[in-house]
Amino acid sequence: MTLQQLKYFIEMSTTLHYTRAAENMNISQPSLSYALTELSKELGVPLFDKDGKKVFMTEYGEAFLPYAESAMNILAQGETQLSNMLSPNGGIINLGYIYSVSFDAIPHLIDDFYIHEGNKNIHFTFQVNMTNVLVEKLLDCSLDVVMAPHPEALADGIEALPVFDQELFLVVYNDHPLASRTSVSIDDFKEEKFVMINKKTDLYLQTDTLFRNHNIMADVAFKVDECNSMAAFVGSRLGVAIMPRIPSLDNYKVTAIPFEGQKLSRPICLLWNTKCRPNQALKSFIDHHASRKQ
Repeated sequence: MTLQQLKYFIEMSTTLHYTRAAENMNISQPSLSYALTELSKELGVPLFDKDGKKVFMTEYGEAFLPYAESAMNILAQGETQLSNMLSPNGGIINLGYIYSVSFDAIPHLIDDFYIHEGNKNIHFTFQVNMTNVLVEKLLDCSLDVVMAPHPEALADGIEALPVFDQELFLVVYNDHPLASRTSVSIDDFKEEKFVMINKKTDLYLQTDTLFRNHNIMADVAFKVDECNSMAAFVGSRLGVAIMPRIPSLDNYKVTAIPFEGQKLSRPICLLWNTKCRPNQALKSFIDHHASRKQ
């Protein structure tokens, strides 16, 4: 069975006229008849029949038609997808990001990209997860680009474009003795119990490095997987946490306090894998944000 046979069959089902169908397909009538006869032989059933000069579709042809049309439609979608991938003005970008940038940074990133009219034909799919999981998906090419903290070491093929520095805060419950402070130093809270993020995340490494640099053996009461859980545990008076400010903090009756002097922050980057298939939409996205950094 060939694509040409399917095209001829679909055309014939519309016209029910061999001469007209052949003209529409720019082939000779004998060639059309032969192709449809061969298709019927392969399927083992007659697709068309005649009543005098009138051509009609058999019950087998009517049953087969929606499948033939579906096959051609799927192939057309595939062609469109490939065309979009090669076009800088269209296509799909699979974007992954950490939870703490989902409320402001990601919408701003997309909105800024769409400032240019041509970029509005590029669409996004989104996935939220921890940095290590996102990077794994970047390495197996199931994500095109990731917005996450800069890894300690970049795997082969991974490129990074810094976007902004995300400030980290000491988060305490609202009536904690430090809650009224405008800033804190690490000596102010080094004896506290801590709610820490999962060991596999960048936030854990950032916090652990801070403790190590100050020779502090932190009393870790709980370990959780994401920032909302950290805030919920702090709001329940189970410890304090070092984390970025997220909009949902207000829901947990907690206070975010900046650090004294130089801000505690971590670089947030766009990460992508140069070893994955070429993607013109992704190239437009990266080039746009690279130009904004210059």
